[in-house]
Amino acid sequence: MEHPASTSGSFCSQDGTRIGYTRIGSGPAVVIVHHSLATGANWMAVAKILASDFACYVLDRRGRGSSGDAPNYSIEREYEDVEAALTMAAGTPGKQAGVGASLIGHSFGAVCALGAALKLPPRRMVLYEPPLAAGGTVAGTYLPEYQAAIEAGDRDRAIEIGFTHFASVPPSRVRLMRGTKEWAEARELAHTWTREIDALERHGPSLERYRSLRVPTLLLLGTLSAAHPLRDTTEALAKTLPDAKIVELAGQGHLANERAPELVASRIREFLLT
Repeated sequence: MEHPASTSGSFCSQDGTRIGYTRIGSGPAVVIVHHSLATGANWMAVAKILASDFACYVLDRRGRGSSGDAPNYSIEREYEDVEAALTMAAGTPGKQAGVGASLIGHSFGAVCALGAALKLPPRRMVLYEPPLAAGGTVAGTYLPEYQAAIEAGDRDRAIEIGFTHFASVPPSRVRLMRGTKEWAEARELAHTWTREIDALERHGPSLERYRSLRVPTLLLLGTLSAAHPLRDTTEALAKTLPDAKIVELAGQGHLANERAPELVASRIREFLLT
């Protein structure tokens, strides 16, 4: 199957940071916001499949890929990045521009999507396992240890701490991940995880701020994903958001976008075309 050609572009976020994206396909606009320790490239397999029905705008979140960064980080700037992307993708400037585009967010990118949607609701929204602290702390007592490893230049140790204690990956599997492509990608972007985990801790366990968000929302959940903070947050959001439903990805975990892109794309397509 031949995929349509993709093009690269960028836009300026509210604080002046240049945010890059890849556009592929034609049809209703969909903005895709990727997960931690990744770039937009990690979602291109799904975007290529969706491109037959949608114009996909696959972002590189700030501080990675083709995007710039700012000296001082705040998750509110990431919300603004997504808002600007929705406006750009919808093609109409103004407060209500985002209603013309749908929004897909994965993991920390799903947290960014939620924050943006509160200010500029998309047409529809897909959230794949946002790791909020609905079931308790995400970092536990390990964030200082992670940061110390980063500052010492020991990114392998930092990633080991993060996968084990932030992402709830069993230690036996963490050992098997060393030397893989996934490990190398995580190592490259390990310094960006500190600020994201800190933002999750600052968010706290309450999801009440999202109760007014009446956007039709699909919550994707892997049947093999960790109970905390992935399943508990997804289930809590299903009870909090006024118009949300959970669809499970059988036999998949947190990275089905890479390991089963056809499955993920089919679930997204069905929901967005409803």
